Amino acid sequence: MPDLTSLSSTRTEGTADRSSMPGAAAFLARGLGVFLLFAAATAILFWQWMPHLHSALIGPPEDNLNDFWNTWYVAFAQNANHFFYTDLLRFPEGTPLTYQSFAYPQVFAIALISKIFGLGPASLILQQNLGLLISFPLAGTGAFYLVRHFAAHTGGALVGGFVFAFNPSHVEHVMHHAGVSQIEFIPFFVLAFLLTIERKSILLLAATVVLFALNALSCWYYIFYASYFVVFHTLYVAIRDRALPRGWQLITPIASVTGVVVLLSPLLVPMVRAGLGSMSAYLSGSDWYVADLLAYPAFPPFHALGPWAEGIYSRLNGNEWEATAYLGLVNMVVLAWLYFSGRVQDRRLLTYVLCGMAVFCVVASGDSLHVLGHPLRVPGHRTIPMPGVVLSHLPFFKNVRTPSRAIVFVYLFMAIGIGYAVTLAWRSPTQHIGRLAVAIVAALIVLDFFPARRLPMTPLLCSPGLAVIRDDPEQGFGVLDLPQGLPDLPQGYLAGNLYMSQQTCHGRPIAQGTTSRNLVVSLRDRLETTDFPAQRRQLVDARVKYIVINHEPMGVPLQWLETDGNKDQYSTFYPVAYDGPDLTVLRVY
Repeated sequence: MPDLTSLSSTRTEGTADRSSMPGAAAFLARGLGVFLLFAAATAILFWQWMPHLHSALIGPPEDNLNDFWNTWYVAFAQNANHFFYTDLLRFPEGTPLTYQSFAYPQVFAIALISKIFGLGPASLILQQNLGLLISFPLAGTGAFYLVRHFAAHTGGALVGGFVFAFNPSHVEHVMHHAGVSQIEFIPFFVLAFLLTIERKSILLLAATVVLFALNALSCWYYIFYASYFVVFHTLYVAIRDRALPRGWQLITPIASVTGVVVLLSPLLVPMVRAGLGSMSAYLSGSDWYVADLLAYPAFPPFHALGPWAEGIYSRLNGNEWEATAYLGLVNMVVLAWLYFSGRVQDRRLLTYVLCGMAVFCVVASGDSLHVLGHPLRVPGHRTIPMPGVVLSHLPFFKNVRTPSRAIVFVYLFMAIGIGYAVTLAWRSPTQHIGRLAVAIVAALIVLDFFPARRLPMTPLLCSPGLAVIRDDPEQGFGVLDLPQGLPDLPQGYLAGNLYMSQQTCHGRPIAQGTTSRNLVVSLRDRLETTDFPAQRRQLVDARVKYIVINHEPMGVPLQWLETDGNKDQYSTFYPVAYDGPDLTVLRVY
């Protein structure tokens, strides 16, 4: 059965290139050079962030605070005896962390670095930011090797690597979701998978399983998306060759999926059990956090022409970062050129690329196709269903509630096509014209993905009032933060993240906290807010020693709700331990 590389007209050149490769040292030197090149590109493109990496978190105050807590928990606060259950959140009952959005490779790398070099919590902001930014050069390096596997050309591989690493969705998610932004293992996994089939190697198969697992450990959604890639590639080759998979074409996908499930079973089994046993593990969103059809050509908010697309983004479903799916106008022109000017064998590779893009666009569409935030309907007022509507009703699968994140594989396939097009243009018969065109196109691709507008950051400052709680010699008490809002609404969600970031300043258990899934009922769900003597008894019994009335924690104003009780009465009923413009600390006992 012909392998996938037979789709490439540069198959012979690629083979010769591999056979004449000097050795491991030269191979590693090339990889290091590519990594440093993309690292320099990262520093240039995100120049706005560079002076503040030690004092402010990348992105606006939102899930980035939750990710910062994750790193703090793993590096300094977790108990190895019960890592996946903690009373630091939802005190005193505590909460499971089975579904918590740990970007495991990142947080454990930071924890290891902190331990080896004796770094304390003061270094955590810088480490967190560097842990996020390193995903760009690593992803670029991985995509470079993947594209080069098809194109056998360094220039084309560099352009393709840039397209994948600096795609707009990655830029958006690095400001919000550490796990989703850790895309660096995806191209390495795909390359290992393809090489396993091609070279029939047990060692490469083992590497494929490990890289598969690293993707899943970065963001557990990626175990699904990587599995979808395995299924897509296997079916594509079977249809292309008009033959059922056999040999390594069959062994590799089965062994890869089976191997990763077995390897990650200590994590997956508790997740499945929690999902099957508690409906609170399931959240809606499979037809809300989707890639809209008009999001593909719409300039992202950080783009120089972003204001032109504000009208589109204001009507898209979900959050800005989940809705971003801009493919790049220059990239689309390049792919069109490849299709209309390429040879037949070139179109075979392009067919693979376009089919892969189409499949993952369908996955990213969720339950139905959307246009400007509304499901696309056919005559008879019926929506156009996508395969996601089936997945969103399957146990455990329906926990993957933000399908737009599958757009990362669309960018991966597109990077292969762009890199191959650049290779053909560079080797065109009229080389001088072709190389000039490549230089111009490459510059336009960079400009099209360049973050020209303001990129937000969140300054992290520990309020002096939190030192009162931190320095209390008593052990085992908790803290109640108010207002707590409603956890399922944006106000309560943001408040929970803010309180978790403040916890890194005082280190005491808190009664609030935002986790990826709420799987328990705790004190915050039954807190008395109208009868203050009863509330005091409730808090004393729970060993909650302090109440923090948050006004503008970290400069973020919080709305006080009627369900939180009379705000002024708290300060008259409980002794005041600290009073400042950002927060007031009250002592319960």
